[in-house]
Parts: sequence; structure tokens; C-alpha cells
Amino acid sequence: MFQLKAQNAQIRVSSFEINSKNFEAILEQEKSFDTDTIALKNYLQPLTKNKYYSVFYEALLANGYSDFYNSLNNKSDFYYLQSIKKAKLLNELNIEIWTQLNYVSYLYHYRNYIQMTPVLLKVLDQIEKLTSEKIIQPGESFKKIGWIMQTLGDYKESTYYLNLAKKHTSRKTAEYASILDNIGINYLNTLDLKNAESYFLQTATLAKQVQDEVRYAKALGNLAVVKQKKGDFKTAISLVKKDISISKSQKSDQNTMYASILLAELYVADKNFEEAIQVLNDAQDIARSKQYFEKSELQIIQIQLEILQKQGKTDNELMLRRRMLILQDSLETKDGDMAINKSNWMIQKTKFQQNINRTKAQYKHETSVKNIYAIITILAFVLLITLYFIFKKHLKKRQFEYKQNVTSLKTEKFKSEQKLSEVNENLNSHVAYLKDKNNQIKRLKHEIEQIKQSPSHSLEKGNLSTLLESHLMTDENWNSFKREFQKEYPEFYRLLEEDFPEITDSNKRILLLQKLQFNNTEIAELLGITTEAVKKSKQRLKKKLGDKFDLLFEHISSKTL
Repeated sequence: MFQLKAQNAQIRVSSFEINSKNFEAILEQEKSFDTDTIALKNYLQPLTKNKYYSVFYEALLANGYSDFYNSLNNKSDFYYLQSIKKAKLLNELNIEIWTQLNYVSYLYHYRNYIQMTPVLLKVLDQIEKLTSEKIIQPGESFKKIGWIMQTLGDYKESTYYLNLAKKHTSRKTAEYASILDNIGINYLNTLDLKNAESYFLQTATLAKQVQDEVRYAKALGNLAVVKQKKGDFKTAISLVKKDISISKSQKSDQNTMYASILLAELYVADKNFEEAIQVLNDAQDIARSKQYFEKSELQIIQIQLEILQKQGKTDNELMLRRRMLILQDSLETKDGDMAINKSNWMIQKTKFQQNINRTKAQYKHETSVKNIYAIITILAFVLLITLYFIFKKHLKKRQFEYKQNVTSLKTEKFKSEQKLSEVNENLNSHVAYLKDKNNQIKRLKHEIEQIKQSPSHSLEKGNLSTLLESHLMTDENWNSFKREFQKEYPEFYRLLEEDFPEITDSNKRILLLQKLQFNNTEIAELLGITTEAVKKSKQRLKKKLGDKFDLLFEHISSKTL
């Protein structure tokens, strides 16, 4: 009986008066019927009795079919276009804008950016002509535009619309928390980490207050990215794990997938490949469940290939690369970087064309074709200059980040050396110093490798390489280390000097470090040679010492002497 009653319930229309408040009252009653499209049509039936409200009947029916198919589909397309067509005939701009933005949201959700962009451009042009009081659901409308502009990489425009959305959204709501979160993402994408962190903390606090667990989880994930960019991988991993745990409990597959990919990236950076592989497998199951998750699946495959390369393995590499090519081809006109860039270019081109049209209107009384061409030429020149300065700004930002990175690495080296000089020198302090130095060398090598593969490779003019060389054990460091070693292991050092005169100084460096339980890789890092060179040095020494070699390494393996 309850089920029949629910199926027979219909949307409430208190008045057919034509104003935004009544339209919003209708839209607030929208709900999902999953696969029951008959119940959906029955629910929306009262809207068909008025030509204005019938526009919303078509639009909400289109949304219902979108829920039913959970993908782009012909029925939704038909009803979305019908609602737009009817809205134009009414000559009510606020209704027309809402129907177009409703269609844009559908195309955006399923990553069809190329088809979405022309409709979005109409909305951007038309919405400027209305006051916010006349816009239907202004907070929601501005928020949607802000999200889309963020995806297309126009963070300044996105923040503008999200701030407009804030003005028309109640503060103690989940909607307000989502706006704060996305403003934070814009700051994060422009590397303003201080503001980004502030907005994410505000989001987390508000999400907890309004019991929006999924938004709280997303805020934790975004805070993890801030910590990642600051080099605090331990905190970042902890935050992402909380994000995943909450997202799973709330059955938010999409957020679980995004957070899992981030966690895998952190594990790879930390060289925890086995954990990364497990996390990626979970994320891949979700990515393959929806066609519009193809971009995430591509990202997962790229990380899997990176892990194989770092492990020196080829398992499933061919299969992964084949799938990657299929995804890249599929994403070219949808959710890939090319589609996003093309959409962004269409928007910028339209804005530029609008500037030209405005300029033409200002000089409408002038009929000289020569003057018009001159204006277009000037605007084109201004565009080129603007693009040049944008390029210079991006280059300057990359240079600043690079210098910051180099300065940070130099500071770490200085602090490590200062710490050694401030404590009473002994063998333990030297060992701790060498371990710390080893970690810094690994990070430096990673940074050098990363910058070689990035667009900023031209910025590296030997600074990192020079810093790497300065980390290697110098004669001064070696003599200081050797003195402390002699104090701790006098008998072992005397044995080397008196019983093994064949041992060279370079052999001695390797043997002393091995005595302190440094492995071949760590020894190689500190001495600035390859691991293979360390092994060959030991092999040559074994050949030179003969039977005495085993005796020597018994002393090296011994904890005491």
C-alpha cells in the first residue's frame, strides 16, 4: 500500500504564477525514481497543464532518464532539447538559461565537453543580462558554472562564479561547504597553498557540522594534496586513508576512486610499490564500472606502468599499453586533456570574438573597412601580447618553484651539517649524519630525474647536480669520520692497517661503511659511484687477498672486536 501510494504521489503545484520563486519551489521537489520511469512521468504530470511549467516537465523527465541509463542517451538528449526549445518560445530569458544550464550539467557529468561548450557559452553570455533576483536558483546555477570553469582550467573565472554562488547560498548547509571546497581547489591549482589549506579546513569544519560525511572526506583528501605538495607524505597518506574509509562507508565510489589514485601516487613516491598496486586494483574496479570514469582508468594505468618501470618488471606491460592507447583514443573528444583544451580554446576564442564585436559596435558609424581591419589587427596584437605575458608568468612561476626546491634542499643539507657540528662528534652522530645525507641524495636524484621529464627541464642548469656532488663524501668528511671510527673500533682499524697492507684507501672507505652496516646501495650513494662499482671493488679485493678475504669479512660481520 505504501509503495502504491508513493507511485501515485504527484508533484505539488501551489500556483501557476510566473516567477522564479514558484519555479524554484517546483525544482526543490525533484527526486530520483531510479528505473521506474512510469512513476516519474506520473509524478511530473501536473506540470503538463501549463505551458510555462511544461518546460520543467521536459527538463526533469530528461534528468530522470539520465538517472535511469546512468550515461549519455538519446531519450535524455531529446527531452533536454525539447525543454530548451519550449523555453525559447516563451521568451522568458531566466527559464531559457535554466534549461540550457540543466542540459550543460548533464553533458558535464558524462564528460562530453566538446558538445557542452557551445551551450555553456550561450549561458555565460545570457546570464550577465539578468539580475541575480531573476535567475532561477542563483546559488546552484553559479556553483555549476564555477565547477565547469574549474574543470576547463579557468580558475580565475571559476572563483568569480563560486564567490557569486556563496552570496546566494545559506551558510550552514552542505551546498555552502561544497562551494568552499571548490574555491580551495582553485587556490590549490594555482599553488596558493596557504589559502587552499584555509578553505579546506573551513570545508571540513562545516561538513562535520552539517553531517555531510562525503564532503568531509573530500576535504581531507584535498588537505592531503596540500601536505603532499609541502613534502609531508606521512600526514598526506594518513589523511587520504581517512578519506577512503569514510567514502567507502558512505558508498561514494567516485570519491573512493579519486582518493585511492592519490594514495597510490603517495605510495609510489614513498617507494611502497606493493601497497600502491593493491590500492590501484581497488580503484581500477570502480573506474571500469562507468564509461565516464575512463580518464581515471587511464591515470591508473599510467601509475601501474610507472611502478613496473621502477621495479624493472614487464608483467602485463603490453596489455596495459594497449588499453592505454584505446583510452587515449576514446578520451580525445571527451574527457581527455585535448577535449578540455579544445573547450577552453572555444571559450577564449568566443570571448575574444565578443571583444571584437563590441569594438565594432562602438565604431558603427565608421564605414571604412580599413579602420575595422586596423582594430582587428590591434586586438590580435593585444591577444598575442597577453599570451606572451601569460607564458612569461607561468615560466616565472616555474622558476620560482624550482628555486624554492633548490633552496629547500640546500637548507636540509646545511641543517644536517650544522646538527653534526653542534653535537659532540662521535661515531653514532657520524652514522646518523651519513644516513640523513643518504636520504637527501636519494631525494636529489629523484628531483633531477623528475625535472628531466617535465616541461621545466630547461630550468636545471646544473644547480641540483652541483648540490648532489656536494653531498658526496669529501676528504675532510672522510678524515673526520675515520678518526671517530678509530676511537670506536681501534682493534679493527689496527687489523686493517697491519694485517692487510694490500687494502687501498678507496677499499677502506667501503669496508668501514660496511662494518657500520651500510648496504651496497647506500655506500654507492655516499661515495658517488654505482652499486655495481661497489660490488666489483669487493670482487677485486677478494681476488687480491685470497684466503685472507674470508678472515677479513668475519671481522667486518662481527658486532664486537
